[in-house]
Amino acid sequence: MRSNFAIAALVAALAIAGSVQLSAQDSAPGNWQLYLIPDGKTVYDSVNGVTWLTDANLAASKDADSANDAAADDAPPRFGLPLCNPASTGACIWADGAMSYTSAQEWVRRMNAAGYLGHSHWRLPSTPFKDSGCTSKGPSHENFGFGCSAGALGFLYYAALGIEAPNTAVPIPSNTVGPFQDFKPGVYWSGSYGGGLKDSKANFSFADGGQGGTNTFNYSYVLPMIKGKIPGTPPANGNGLELSPNGLTVYDPVADVTWPADANLAVQKPFSLKPCKSPAKPTLCMANDGSMNYASAEKFVADMNSANYGAETSLLLTVAWELPPSDPACPQYNCTERNPMGELYYNQLGLQAGTPVVPIPDNSLSPFLHLQPGYYWSCEGSAINQPCIADSTPVPNTGAQFDFSFGNGFLSTAREPGAHFVTVYFVGCDLPNAEECVIVTPPKPPIPPKCPPTDPSCYQ
Repeated sequence: MRSNFAIAALVAALAIAGSVQLSAQDSAPGNWQLYLIPDGKTVYDSVNGVTWLTDANLAASKDADSANDAAADDAPPRFGLPLCNPASTGACIWADGAMSYTSAQEWVRRMNAAGYLGHSHWRLPSTPFKDSGCTSKGPSHENFGFGCSAGALGFLYYAALGIEAPNTAVPIPSNTVGPFQDFKPGVYWSGSYGGGLKDSKANFSFADGGQGGTNTFNYSYVLPMIKGKIPGTPPANGNGLELSPNGLTVYDPVADVTWPADANLAVQKPFSLKPCKSPAKPTLCMANDGSMNYASAEKFVADMNSANYGAETSLLLTVAWELPPSDPACPQYNCTERNPMGELYYNQLGLQAGTPVVPIPDNSLSPFLHLQPGYYWSCEGSAINQPCIADSTPVPNTGAQFDFSFGNGFLSTAREPGAHFVTVYFVGCDLPNAEECVIVTPPKPPIPPKCPPTDPSCYQ
């Protein structure tokens, strides 16, 4: 959603910010030019006085193995950290750039030791323990959920980039994966308990093959399943995925389950779900990209069953769609025997842990490159320009740390060995033009006029 500020304020802010080079990517939502000044490999936040990396997923550089030269223009390194595999125990980075919180700390330490881009005080983004804009409060009274814009990542999503939750910062183009269409490299709901809080549900990530859990009011995608094969379809022939004659479903003979051929069916066929207006007011609805809260996912599955979706119309048979199970005893990665979505990801689609089911668009969202529509690590800090609080976790005695999703604007916490993306900044400014290094106050949206009771047109 584009932020609507007064024209005079926009012109004044741009005058303070200096000259900004625009590109075809500048059709992105929001008025980021009010806040962010790109300068090649860095982006200056003129509201909070911090300088971000332009590359929002530096650790995933394809050329990272070729050199450890921090000055190389085409080979930003992993600074000596190895690639992760499911058996990794030390600090490492997955092929898609995600890493554990401990690995993120080590990666930043090595980045500073290398003096990357001439700086040695890079740091993880801060998130305050209290944020009045958040919709929820955790067991330790930390704020989380949607609307959290007081932290560095939340400020980028909500204020600077002007995105409205639960929309994604990085839309994924239509795609084909084997017999499936429109797979999302993100998190899909499971029907199993997710551990932790009572309202937690398990999920599976088609971004990296990991399973985890989240609150039921968070937003995820939906890929229901039917146990077994739909009656009336041809017998299975081998162990590969089989598209049904009507083209609506795909049978996996190894897991013995049937999936919708459209891996994000809700976008094309929402049934009774309406577009979501605000996650702060939970209702049965669907975000623009097809994600939804858990109650909406249950309603969507019920609608599929009411419509007998996917059944062969020549037979008077009913189908029974359900959210896939996920065994909490499974390891985070490479769980296939007790997780139908895991079996699909690893065995049928042949993906390795850390690999998105479809590529993420490279030029994600100006002025940043390679922004991922998933969770990023953040640390607890009193303000955006203040350091991380040493040895602090928002949920005591759990090892949990703040994380923020650019897939839907949700702030939460995650425990090791959860793998998230990492971007960093340093406090200060190194723009060539020192006049651009000022800290500005963003303009406030105009206050709408009060409507007199005698003027009904004012309310339209």
